[in-house]
Amino acid sequence: MIHDAASTKATVFLAAVQVKPDDSKAPGINALKDLVNGLAAYAVIAAVAAVLLGGIAWALGERMGLERASTVGKSGVIAGFGLAFLVGAAAAFINFFLVTGATATAPEPNLSDLRPPAVELSVAAVPGVVHAPASIPF
Repeated sequence: MIHDAASTKATVFLAAVQVKPDDSKAPGINALKDLVNGLAAYAVIAAVAAVLLGGIAWALGERMGLERASTVGKSGVIAGFGLAFLVGAAAAFINFFLVTGATATAPEPNLSDLRPPAVELSVAAVPGVVHAPASIPF
């Protein structure tokens, strides 16, 4: 019973915490934004290189009859387009899930649904009298 009540209080306490991202509260946020934008620029350049090199390998593989080179070239082109899509859509995906998560709410705990304690121990208040705990039949 003590465990259930404590976990219910912890749930109520955690439900009161709110997370609201605020740029003005984070020191060094502009440097971090610059770092992420720089990484995105490198990723876009890598995507263009993957599409170009994959296209060259695909074309030469088809022209020369090299099936392996053609397959690797196709994979490179698809990987380059996939990387470009992820770089372009990353902010939209993150913002979507941030807004969706911000609208989620936890249900209020129902204290009447708490289960009864598994073991109850009664202690007599008579001084000098010691009671043995009840035996549990197996």
